Amino acid sequence: MMISKCWSIGIVAAGSLAFAASGLAQPQSDGHGDHRARSESSAQSSEASDAYREAATRMQHNMELANSGDPDIDFATGMLAHHRGAVAMAEVELAYGKDPEMRALAQKIIEAQQAEIEQMRAWLKANPAPVD
Repeated sequence: MMISKCWSIGIVAAGSLAFAASGLAQPQSDGHGDHRARSESSAQSSEASDAYREAATRMQHNMELANSGDPDIDFATGMLAHHRGAVAMAEVELAYGKDPEMRALAQKIIEAQQAEIEQMRAWLKANPAPVD
């Protein structure tokens, strides 16, 4: 009986969550609303999401390339990819974001990461991975 009751509560909770996430629980427009504004906002949101996803995927792929066997080279290579990814995501924020605080943070991230990117590039140039 207790297990059945727990399952019932779980199913109701999952159904409620799915309903809310589906957008069906959103307030309905009276027909005189902001269809164009929502469409433009959705398109921009989709473009931003696509850009974030692309930056994150590229960053993850490039971080996985850090496997020379030398921990210093792998650290620099992985962090270089990570920093470039952070810059790419910050650039997406500047392109699509509206919040002044987040836009300012994105600009600071770009400036800070660029300096470290240059440091790692110089180190990697001076310390190339050994060729097998």
